[in-house]
Amino acid sequence: MKKTILAAGLVMALLAVSGPALAQAKPAPAPDKAKILGTWSLDVFAGGMTITLSLLLEEAEGKLAGKISEANGMFSDAPLINIEYDGERLAYDISIPSPPDGAVRAWKTELKVGEDVVEGNIANAEAGMSATISGKRVKK
Repeated sequence: MKKTILAAGLVMALLAVSGPALAQAKPAPAPDKAKILGTWSLDVFAGGMTITLSLLLEEAEGKLAGKISEANGMFSDAPLINIEYDGERLAYDISIPSPPDGAVRAWKTELKVGEDVVEGNIANAEAGMSATISGKRVKK
């Protein structure tokens, strides 16, 4: 009888301790996409050159969508793919014509998002190229 009471007390104690921990395992709220929606002016610093890009981010059917263009017309409206945003970090892939030969290459971009500013890098592992990026939201 004492063993049964002791076992029941132990089970109750374990449930009391683990119950709050289980209740806290809720999914994180979705990040506020408004922080990144709109047009961004990005400067890519590569090999002594600065390449200016225009990035447009919008919401389509509840998901992030976007496109990117180069200011001098090297490419325009290249779609962003594999877009990820967690509230602090924006990542996406693009396939665009790239220096030095203008060949279309896949690039991975990762940006830290601040208040109307971003900074990070863009890289193409296959070609072993990378560059830093900084940018700001274009005010309407």
